[in-house]
Amino acid sequence: MKPLYIDDVFSDALRAELIERVEKTSPTRTRRGTWLKAGIVVLAGVGVLSGVGATAGGLVSIPGSTQITPLASPVTETHTGTATVQLGPAPEGATGIDVQLNCLSPGRFTLEDGANIICSQADVGTRQDWSGYTIPLEAGDESITITTSPEARWKLTAQYVDAKTTDWGANANGDTYGAENDNGSPDLVAVIATNGTQGYAYRTDLDDANGTTASKTFKSPADALAWQESVKGKTFIVPVYDATGKTVVGEFVINAGGGASGISGETPGK
Repeated sequence: MKPLYIDDVFSDALRAELIERVEKTSPTRTRRGTWLKAGIVVLAGVGVLSGVGATAGGLVSIPGSTQITPLASPVTETHTGTATVQLGPAPEGATGIDVQLNCLSPGRFTLEDGANIICSQADVGTRQDWSGYTIPLEAGDESITITTSPEARWKLTAQYVDAKTTDWGANANGDTYGAENDNGSPDLVAVIATNGTQGYAYRTDLDDANGTTASKTFKSPADALAWQESVKGKTFIVPVYDATGKTVVGEFVINAGGGASGISGETPGK
């Protein structure tokens, strides 16, 4: 694993998201896809843990993660450029398609729903070239299409699964803790600190760092852009606790800004 870095693309995405919250666009607008990088699922915000694809990422023990039961033999194919992998009819009880993607060359590899992984040359041939994702199964889904540049090479393993989201835990204070999932965010969100310790960060602390709290005060797109400019280059240190929400076990460091910015603190990977 390696630290998750926010590049210019992520910065632009955050900028667009902040503006979108202010403009209150139509609910029919296409939802922004989920970002995948280095074997983790990154949701809106700052690289906190998602319950999606939890088995592949080794997150089964985290409350709120997704427990995945395979229902069919995996299909593995290797391709160059954009291609479609046929899976055949879905078996009874299937609720999702578990996708394991390996980059065999640098590039951006995108699924139909907009989820994508970006690999550099340094990632290829290491643990960083892997990413896992579970796609909710829609009626008639029998294939996976990866869109990429003509020269980009990749290997995909996909299989039908039954994916069930587990319940969040609750500590003595009544705070919920676990992974972000389709039900939203618990009070304490699962992360891995810069020292490699798995723990939990308060959602309110993450919201303060990622702009969610500030966005509630925005009255115009200009307010959103002004906030982004005001935090550029700043460092936010978010405490990481154990499940009690009292004992600090590490920290999650978020450096806001342009291409040199990043997040020090990881999510469990392969």
